Amino acid sequence: MANIEKSFPSPLHRAACLLLLLGALTIGLPAPASAADEAGSTEVDLTYRLYGGGLLILSLDTRAELDATRYRIASDIATEGLVDRFFHGRMSSRAHGLLTEAGPRMQRYRQHYKGSFGERSVDMRLADDGGYDVEAEPDAGYLEHGPLDPKAVVGTVDPLTASIYAALAGAGKPCANSIPVFDGRRVYDLDFSPPATERLVPRIAGEFAGDAWRCKILYKPKSGFTREWHIKRIKDPLRPAIIWLARFEGTDNGDGEKRSLLLPVRLEISSAYFSAVAHLTRASIDGRELIASSEDTGG
Repeated sequence: MANIEKSFPSPLHRAACLLLLLGALTIGLPAPASAADEAGSTEVDLTYRLYGGGLLILSLDTRAELDATRYRIASDIATEGLVDRFFHGRMSSRAHGLLTEAGPRMQRYRQHYKGSFGERSVDMRLADDGGYDVEAEPDAGYLEHGPLDPKAVVGTVDPLTASIYAALAGAGKPCANSIPVFDGRRVYDLDFSPPATERLVPRIAGEFAGDAWRCKILYKPKSGFTREWHIKRIKDPLRPAIIWLARFEGTDNGDGEKRSLLLPVRLEISSAYFSAVAHLTRASIDGRELIASSEDTGG
């Protein structure tokens, strides 16, 4: 049975993973508080479209609900256009957990892929010892995974919770993180470079227009990668992804002030053989539209 790395060619898979992380949510969160002090939950709904060679390749829809102590995120990725015709695939991811003073603490993370080449899933739960109990099917697929160092897993977060991890820096510190991620099979860091400001001009209807921070993200493998994987990277080194973050005005945080949202509005990823760009095409918070889809605006 083949896995998602076969049904989504490697650069597409990495783009999907970055969309999963960066499209999930980047929001200035309230400080953790007791249940009695909670000011209500915040709901965010985002839609992204990924293009390669001018053609629509992937779509991602993600929804997140957060309050002062808890979070819940759901994301769905689907192939589109010609890619869907030849490499049909759907991937759903779910995560929920606690927001603590020490950072987000995942309680459960699930990911499931089903497509032209079979099925693949991961189910992670927080263990009593602070580690993770992981059930993965298949154990090793089209590309076998290398040995995993248990010590490398300590202090990591799952791909969806990583978006909350980044959010804790707040909108005042964009791209100020190095995030350790464990996806159930491999451990890697996502290193963010210092940002530069840039004004984005839309090329097609539905794209974001305005000032944004431009940041680089470097994918750094840590554990669970095979020797063959590293050899392939010598021939085709991983290039940094580029992300643009824009500030949006959120809802009242309970004390009369507005929460500041920092949302990814564009993502570019490339290799020696492939390049793609993703755009935020729809965004809403608590039902209020921040960016309307091109379908809604007639674009």
